[in-house]
Amino acid sequence: MLRRTMLPILLLGVLACRGRAEGDETLERTPQAEPSHLTGQDGEVGISLDSATVTRIGLETTELRTIARVAERELPATVVVDPEATSFVRAGVGGRLAAIEGAPWPRFGARLEAGESLAVIGDARPVMVARGGTVSRVLVQPGEMVQAGQDLLEVTRYDAPLVQVTWAASLPEPPGTLAFSRGSGPRVRGALVGPAPEADPVTREPAFLYRVAGGWKGMRPGAAASAWLPDQRGPARGLFVPAAAVVQWDALAWTYREREAGRFVRVRVPTDHPVQGGWLVTGGLAAGDRVVTRGAGQLLSEEFRARLVVGEEVGE
Repeated sequence: MLRRTMLPILLLGVLACRGRAEGDETLERTPQAEPSHLTGQDGEVGISLDSATVTRIGLETTELRTIARVAERELPATVVVDPEATSFVRAGVGGRLAAIEGAPWPRFGARLEAGESLAVIGDARPVMVARGGTVSRVLVQPGEMVQAGQDLLEVTRYDAPLVQVTWAASLPEPPGTLAFSRGSGPRVRGALVGPAPEADPVTREPAFLYRVAGGWKGMRPGAAASAWLPDQRGPARGLFVPAAAVVQWDALAWTYREREAGRFVRVRVPTDHPVQGGWLVTGGLAAGDRVVTRGAGQLLSEEFRARLVVGEEVGE
């Protein structure tokens, strides 16, 4: 009786062993992608990637070249309210405001041109726009009774915004013009208006006002910008490292230099001398070096993933 009971158990054990063996053979036959791994050479630690990973990340590199350009200091700036940019459309006489047929009453954000007819009040002459701009407040609506001299619309011009620049006491006297930018957008010039009526609310440093010609799309009071002050103390020549090649790690700036195909080394980038679109660098890199300009962030992730695999500290 015992023999009959043990027989099915033995058969199940044999089948299980065979299944595990077949599973192991299947795993051995399945090709495994080699992970990114760290490599060392000449005291440097780099990351090596296979061609498939390079393609997946979409890495692109560029060759560093020497440029002759004055270094700059980036100063914080903010668009502020400009009283001179605001005007009002007012009622010339009292009466009931009526929209002109085929010309709807302007809404917030509408663009108005000087001399444009907007509405009529009773049988009087049409309400005219004296100074063009963007409607920033709608104060009345057609059908309402208005009085002579009453404000109907507030109109603001944004084509020459007023920008406040924080000015540290260690800086030289503010120049007559400065370059301004928002993010990586194009630069525009601003002319000095004079000292701001109040110090910077955060740093308590003095501030100066500049009127920017042209401005940028969406430039409204409160928008952040950057002012660029030429820094004659910086080097006149150096390597231009584009901003796209720089990644931030541990509060420092780095770039990945290509040692050979598929092998990259992370190198510190001094950010003491910013220039338009990047930095002017005089050490750590050489003309002709190729650095990663697309996919640098993904490369940083690959490096620290490889560090975890080999058991290294990520912060090293």
